[in-house]
Amino acid sequence: MHPSLLQDAGCPKEIPHNEKLLSLKYESLDYDNSENQLFLEEERRMSFLGFKCLEISRWVICGLIGFLTGLIACCIDIAVENLAGVKYFVVKQNIEKFTEVGGLSISLILWAVLNAAFVMVGAIIVAFFEPGAAGSGIPQIKCYLNGVKIPRVVRLKTLVVKVCGVICSVAGGLAVGKEGPMIHSGAVVAAGVSQGRSTSLKKDFKIFEYFRRDTEKRDFVSAGAAAGVSAAFGAPVGGVLFSLEEGASFWNQMLTWRIFFASMISTFTLNFFLSIYNKKPGDLSSPGLINFGRFESDVSVFLNPVLSLCLQCV
Repeated sequence: MHPSLLQDAGCPKEIPHNEKLLSLKYESLDYDNSENQLFLEEERRMSFLGFKCLEISRWVICGLIGFLTGLIACCIDIAVENLAGVKYFVVKQNIEKFTEVGGLSISLILWAVLNAAFVMVGAIIVAFFEPGAAGSGIPQIKCYLNGVKIPRVVRLKTLVVKVCGVICSVAGGLAVGKEGPMIHSGAVVAAGVSQGRSTSLKKDFKIFEYFRRDTEKRDFVSAGAAAGVSAAFGAPVGGVLFSLEEGASFWNQMLTWRIFFASMISTFTLNFFLSIYNKKPGDLSSPGLINFGRFESDVSVFLNPVLSLCLQCV
């Protein structure tokens, strides 16, 4: 919602506070509203139209969170598939080359070197650019949702490094998945979109200014975590349950429906763009990022020899 509309509707643009206080770097997140006399008077001044505008803005933000999270999941899946395809193509050519003349150990060494190269690139990016992107990110998001302030945990730079690290790690053959980091990625997207500005880019878009407080930001980060689970496993209800049971300690009924909406949008976005990438537009049956590869041959190619063998036995 545009800030001018919110202001005309009698809704305050942003709760005033000083972001340069030294204590803000060390204190916990303030998830409890200070319901003093000034706060209550400010809330009473909000008109019915202003209240409705705020509620619509919350739904719009949740929709954007789901869309962007699904888009990130789609980009990760496509990048991993292409990088792994290039790796296996090079190794396959090398195996075919040395099958006749001997020296298959060279192919094994090449495969190990390619895996090590991908993993090394991902490790260097994380270690030197943003160490906060290491790991799955789930413990950090759980801490954030429970009021523990962790530096740079929901920054744009952390998101970029996290995505690049996941792509390199999975393409390098490590025993890691794309599912855990999607929760962190969704939370970063939610924290950025809901505030209408980017600290990393030092850019303020002058939108959603009313939601620039810890209480509102916490609710949107819960939606982002749920959207990440939904994109990873293709389960919107599972995303809501994860955020409710494992993540957040603050909950209400309206938040449940908004988070479910964000989770549905995330799953739909991932399925929609993957169906276009796989040249099957409209095929929305992808189970999220979890897959064991696709079989290009038809099922009948396998069933026909089996049926013929059974007939011969009879």
